[in-house]
Amino acid sequence: MPNRFSEIARESRERTNAELEEELARLTPLTQEKLSKLFPRKSDKEELAQLMAIVTAATEHNEKVAALRKNIDQLGGAVLKVLGAVL
Repeated sequence: MPNRFSEIARESRERTNAELEEELARLTPLTQEKLSKLFPRKSDKEELAQLMAIVTAATEHNEKVAALRKNIDQLGGAVLKVLGAVL
């Protein structure tokens, strides 16, 4: 006897996969079609999404470090003057 929820489960799975592909396509230069071919399984797409999250977090961190370095370089002279006056 077939499961009465099997059709709903299949439709939900397909909709979830399509939404995941759309999100990945929005975040990468790849089209939905290319993503589907490169990452046919949902688990593949989820791994790609995790990798992209890691790369995004690392990029944000690196940008903050670069901005801090720039600010330190620009304000370094003032800091040295203050330290020289205090010491």
